[in-house]
Amino acid sequence: MPSIQDVADQINAKLDQINTNTATSVTIGNGIRTDIGQTNAKLDTLDAHLQAGVSELANGIFAIFELHKATNAILEHQSKQNDTIICLITNTNELLCGITRKLTRQLALSEQTLTSVKRIEGIAERAEPAAAGDYDRLAELDHRLLECCPPEQPKPEACPEPCPVPRDDPYRPKGQDWRPRPQRDPVR
Repeated sequence: MPSIQDVADQINAKLDQINTNTATSVTIGNGIRTDIGQTNAKLDTLDAHLQAGVSELANGIFAIFELHKATNAILEHQSKQNDTIICLITNTNELLCGITRKLTRQLALSEQTLTSVKRIEGIAERAEPAAAGDYDRLAELDHRLLECCPPEQPKPEACPEPCPVPRDDPYRPKGQDWRPRPQRDPVR
């Protein structure tokens, strides 16, 4: 059986071991606390970099969005100009078609009239040669009179309504002073 001294020595040895282990645990805990503090500081730095990066990205996307809106405004103006061009072409086509129809009718009438006039003139010259000479002299006088005092010209036919011409009102994008921040060293 061990003596009381042996038991006390064993208890003291265990207590010394507990004290040593407790001191070691405190030292390790303090080291862990320091490492956690350093990790938190690095995480705070990383979080600040991420927030700044997201802010920069948002500003860049805003600048791109504003440019997109400016592009849309330019395209809308171009579309309105194209509508005006189509309107002008349509009006020109209507005018040309009207002129073509009138000229076609006039040409047919002129050909019929020419044939009739040549026939009547031929008959009249054969029947009344002296009157034909008088007619030619009178026609010459009329020609000189028209050169001297021309008659009033009829007013031209009305043109189609003018096409609306769009006014250019370009979109002025906002946020175009944005520049990316200079690159920083990566978080270590």
